[in-house]
Amino acid sequence: MASEPGAFDVCSLEELRQWGSKAFAFNHPRFGEHEIAVFLYGAEVHAIENACPHTFWPLEGTTPSNGTVRCQGHGALFDLRTGKCLDHYTTDTTAYRAEVRDGRVHVIAPGETRV
Repeated sequence: MASEPGAFDVCSLEELRQWGSKAFAFNHPRFGEHEIAVFLYGAEVHAIENACPHTFWPLEGTTPSNGTVRCQGHGALFDLRTGKCLDHYTTDTTAYRAEVRDGRVHVIAPGETRV
């Protein structure tokens, strides 16, 4: 996993269990600095852009339910797997692949760098 291009070790699974969710700073070559939030939902880890496209309200800190997170600002509902806005309140957001390897959480964000 560590040799996979664009794979970033962001935290331990144990840390994510304690936090529930956590945002990490990245730099996209075209769009600049942004955050990717990592969520633990059951036994799965998910990574999604840490901003609601409608209000840019952070998604980190919300509690996943039924594989979704809800924007705390205006309530838009996003699928953790796809980033799709399920209630059509706003546009979709970006979902990233996230995996656990050897007890570490990795976010796959090709072409990006960590800030």
